[in-house]
Amino acid sequence: MNNEAILELFKTISEIDSSRSSEKVLEIFRIVLEQYGLQSFLITGLPVPHDDKWQRAILCDGWPREWLTRYESENHFLHDPCAARSRISAEPFLWHQLPTEGLTSRGRLVMDEATEFGMKDGLCVPIHVPLAGPAVVTAASDRIEIPPGAMPVIETLCVHTFRKLSRLEPRRDKPTAPLTPRERELLQWSAHGKSAEDISCILGVTTNTVESHHRNIREKLDAINIAHAIVKALRRHEIQI
Repeated sequence: MNNEAILELFKTISEIDSSRSSEKVLEIFRIVLEQYGLQSFLITGLPVPHDDKWQRAILCDGWPREWLTRYESENHFLHDPCAARSRISAEPFLWHQLPTEGLTSRGRLVMDEATEFGMKDGLCVPIHVPLAGPAVVTAASDRIEIPPGAMPVIETLCVHTFRKLSRLEPRRDKPTAPLTPRERELLQWSAHGKSAEDISCILGVTTNTVESHHRNIREKLDAINIAHAIVKALRRHEIQI
């Protein structure tokens, strides 16, 4: 990620955090999604597939009304391959990355019918909260435009928006350990767009050592990825760009 992308992410997360209503949070989130061609989205928990009251887990319904009506009437939730993968995966994925050979006939029907409602492709950001069930932020459109390297930004914003809406954002007065000088140094290089391999060469350590530091940094900052860690460290004034 370049400095401009990090600063924009920092600004957007700050705006979400300062928002006092779910409507404002979703307005900010919607504007960001539209930059990638994503016109519709759903933020929801993922109960077990046979739960006929799954709709109660929805935090925000931004799907086309006709599609949600169809989805409910055909009981697509029971067969939705995106929901199934999001329950077991921690990594974001694009709809077209679902292995077609692994889809059931009903699963293929769900995806095929989605295209009829202007959702030819989309993405899912699975969210797994300790001591709670899985959830997902999913967004779609007839044409998405996600450039290489943008997924960490989208993932961070999806998770941050989910936490804000569900009141799961960690308390601001929660004590957290400061980063060590070495961790700040590594994260500073990451903020300047350096990969783990680049940093290992710069600092004369192994890539495994860099990745180990990155894991510790994410854990200390309660961050889902390095992009999220960079933003949180900036807000704590532990690094600068």
